[in-house]
Amino acid sequence: MNPVVIELIGITASALVLISFLMKGERKIRLVNIVGAIIFIAYGIMLKSVSVTVMNVGLVIVHIYYLTKKKK
Repeated sequence: MNPVVIELIGITASALVLISFLMKGERKIRLVNIVGAIIFIAYGIMLKSVSVTVMNVGLVIVHIYYLTKKKK
């Protein structure tokens, strides 16, 4: 894949994570952050970076856990 496209995917993921911290409401923050983390997972896979991929898989799991815990 084109390195420029891969870098744009990483920038998009970073922007989403940053935007999520500027939002109000825990649910919105977590949902936008999940989308950013999922894009980071794809980015990590494209770079063959285990650390980026594993950390963002962990973040998605944590966010989903707290979103489902809040509903109960």
